[in-house]
Amino acid sequence: MKKISQVFLISLSTIAFAQTHFKIEINAPQFEKDSLYMAPPMSMVNIFSLYHLTIDENKNVAFRKKMSTTTIRIKPENSISGTIDYPQPFVISYYDAAINGGYSSKIFFVEKGSQKIQIKNKDLDYSLESASITNAEYKKLKENLKTADEKLKPFQENNPEDIENKQKLLQIHIRKNPNSYAAFWEIVSDFSQHGFNKIYLKSLALFSDKLKNTYSYKELDKMLVLENLTASGGSFPDMQLNSTDSITKTDFSNYKLTLIDYWSSTCHPCIKDLPNLVKLREKYKDKGVNFISIADDQTRERMERADKILHQNNISWKNYFDLNKEFPKKLNASVVPLQILVDSNGKIISRKMGDLDQIEAAIEQYLK
Repeated sequence: MKKISQVFLISLSTIAFAQTHFKIEINAPQFEKDSLYMAPPMSMVNIFSLYHLTIDENKNVAFRKKMSTTTIRIKPENSISGTIDYPQPFVISYYDAAINGGYSSKIFFVEKGSQKIQIKNKDLDYSLESASITNAEYKKLKENLKTADEKLKPFQENNPEDIENKQKLLQIHIRKNPNSYAAFWEIVSDFSQHGFNKIYLKSLALFSDKLKNTYSYKELDKMLVLENLTASGGSFPDMQLNSTDSITKTDFSNYKLTLIDYWSSTCHPCIKDLPNLVKLREKYKDKGVNFISIADDQTRERMERADKILHQNNISWKNYFDLNKEFPKKLNASVVPLQILVDSNGKIISRKMGDLDQIEAAIEQYLK
């Protein structure tokens, strides 16, 4: 009886492994003896944390779990294998040291089973040489969304109506296909490229219970609920930034507005914005507008560098170091620069990623 049970357990284990295992064969002769990366698509929010898979590492394959990124040293024959419970989107990218930049392929989905990818050229155009249910659905979905996508620009301010119109089309697809991972990750893509919109929560609610029980769905739902609470019109949360510094609603009560600049000493756009922030302060400091900087730097070396940068740019307002990572935890702030405008009651008036023109417009509108 004991032997039969052992055999039964081994059989179950083998079935479970087969159900979640994937293998990707990559043919990329143009990059032989170089490295390619299989990574999540570019994003201005932390979508890395939504990914849920394992990669089998070896001398030619390395996996950075925190970034959900796999490095592949290209040989005549290349394969990536691992386990994955449901389809997840990736791109193939390449870093070229000669231009200090790189290239990225279009999105493809990794899912259970075997896939073959043929890289056609240095621009990372590829062909999928094996059947893939999710990739086929994604291709058709993107064709249906093409007109809506053409009105949206990635990583720029977009008309909220254009975002909402696209989501309404996506909702039609979800109602017909409540188990659609292609549609789920399209919501992730819109959030990562265009920022938060309340309609994403309405789209998410349409999925099946099966999809809602996945790790990725639960994590995205947490993110969007947090964004909803701290978007324009929400309340700025109390924060204990480190052992001595905190921000509470009382910090806002003596000013009409407070502009909080979330930045980092390693962020070039953040540093480039500092002279413009100084000009803004000179313009509005006598009109009841206060300024606070919150640096994402953690190590002593980076904190000293941050202090030096602030001194060089004649920053006279307070700068705190978010050693407790309160901004990512309570505001879902994963990208810098981020500017948040708060009124005297702690209400968020505006939240923008490095768009000082729009922040100034919000200041002007509020003061009127």
